[in-house]
Amino acid sequence: MRPRICFVLPSLNGGGAERAAVHVLNALDASRWNRSMYLFERRGPYLEDLDPTIALDAGRRGSRIQRWNALRKYLRAQRPDVVVSFLSYFTVLTAARAARVRSRIVFNQQTPMSAFLRDADYQWRRPWHRRAFSVVTKLGYRLADAIVTSSVGVADDLVKQFGVARERIRVVHNPVNLDAVERSSREVLDPQFAGMWIHPVVVAAGRLADAKNYPLLIDAIVRLRARVPARLFILGDGELEPELRRQIAERGLDQAVVLCGFQKNPWKFIARADVFVLTSRYEGFGNVLIEAMACGVPVVATTSAGTREIVTVGIDGLLVDRHQPEAVAAALERVLVDEPFRARLSSAARDSARRFALPAVAAAYDRVFGAVLA
Repeated sequence: MRPRICFVLPSLNGGGAERAAVHVLNALDASRWNRSMYLFERRGPYLEDLDPTIALDAGRRGSRIQRWNALRKYLRAQRPDVVVSFLSYFTVLTAARAARVRSRIVFNQQTPMSAFLRDADYQWRRPWHRRAFSVVTKLGYRLADAIVTSSVGVADDLVKQFGVARERIRVVHNPVNLDAVERSSREVLDPQFAGMWIHPVVVAAGRLADAKNYPLLIDAIVRLRARVPARLFILGDGELEPELRRQIAERGLDQAVVLCGFQKNPWKFIARADVFVLTSRYEGFGNVLIEAMACGVPVVATTSAGTREIVTVGIDGLLVDRHQPEAVAAALERVLVDEPFRARLSSAARDSARRFALPAVAAAYDRVFGAVLA
């Protein structure tokens, strides 16, 4: 009998963890695994990407206790052999224990937890809430059967800041579906954007949130445009959109910076860019970088735990150690004005992306899950 494996997430909203979960679960060998997914809420743009042969169940909107209880009942009824939590780790762990099932619990950690605890996007009502969450998190890590991190940097953070034993962690980078990216990148741009697509073009993508540090990027574009007439297209939505629109207007960039909203197919934009840029305060991995590289587009990114493991400086992109507008502008300028350099980066980027091809990553996950059951 095939072992039953269930991925648990809050929803399939448009984030890197959600996309990675769908890619990996789709790619797991259905002849070896009985695959399922449970969502606290059935919503998000990646629902339609889930393989229809995967059993999908979801709870209903409600309080945290109600969501926890719905998951507990689901786990008791389905009794999966392996439960993989991409988020809401302690909720999943305690629900499984309360359900009195013998499921192996695997945490998938996508971002450095210490950075998450400092993240301005998450509203901690009182300082002790943050401290309590940290204590509970440390306990959860000790009780999990295995922990998978998206990068060595995320693993290092767990070891140094949360006392997790190194031998309990497996590093598996997030995958890129090269065939899907190639196919999607050939789609035509919507007319509303095609008319504004005047080179040189810089593209950025990601949630409009504090962690992505778009104010830094916009200030960098101000400095860049003093030397290069570049346009910036930002793909994504989020709570900071009004603030970013104000900043764009104040900097006089209304005709130079375009907020495109969430795009189900970002690759048709990225593939037409001269350079892709990511100015995050931190990244556990940086899925969008390997997707840009798969499109053959050079990348410029601020240095963080995850981006160091993706970008080979001067070969397929550039990393900016100083998270300052002039430093980002200088890196973008170098790629945009030096055409031979940009061509070399572009050629190498495609080769670099193959390191993260979906079949190899799925095989690595298969080995992790098999070891947990051994």
